[in-house]
Amino acid sequence: PLYESKSDANIVAELAEHLGFGEYFKGGEEGLIDLIMASRSFEGITRETLKTQARKLPTLPEGASFPLSFGTPSGKIELYAEQLYEDGEALPVYLPPIEAPITPGEKKYPLTLVNGHSRFRTHSMFANVKSLLDLNPEPIVDINPIDAETRNISNNDIVTVFNDRARTTLKARISESVQPGILDITEGWWIEQFKEGSLNHLTHDIINPVQDKVYEPNMHMNDVAVEVEKK
Repeated sequence: PLYESKSDANIVAELAEHLGFGEYFKGGEEGLIDLIMASRSFEGITRETLKTQARKLPTLPEGASFPLSFGTPSGKIELYAEQLYEDGEALPVYLPPIEAPITPGEKKYPLTLVNGHSRFRTHSMFANVKSLLDLNPEPIVDINPIDAETRNISNNDIVTVFNDRARTTLKARISESVQPGILDITEGWWIEQFKEGSLNHLTHDIINPVQDKVYEPNMHMNDVAVEVEKK
């Protein structure tokens, strides 16, 4: 690492020291390499293999600079994107949801499903770590007290979230952290951790054409219409 930056291994070791777990991260980067190579996924790989087949990334001299340019047709920051003109989004505009109800209760599936991020995982990574599962053992759908009352749903009830595409069964948690008309299932749970179905079974696959031009094709993960009922 250059200048004042630190390696991931050093950052982890220093954090562990501050949290009182420094004894498990002794040995610096060499100790971490030994720990990683002891895992089954590195079976048959030796330090010699790493030395002879590894590729070194080039480093930049101190004070190196590059012409400032952005990945746009003009190479500048563009407030007006000509390539999005045909899609009607050359300027930022509001577009109504594809299927999520603008007003709760106005459609066959009156609730909007969103999928927030969990502090216990990085997307689906660590979803099988026992110590984290002790704190957060299973998928939960957060539902506002108003929506729960109209559906006779209580805390910890087993419920089914559904639409025309799929059904997903999990535990309910009454929470004012979500607005009326919203359900929240955190993303990243593995399919076998649901009692039935999964979060992604409920989502649609309508691609936003604008994203294909500026980044990558993607779906509207927080624009999903659903209903929920007690199991």
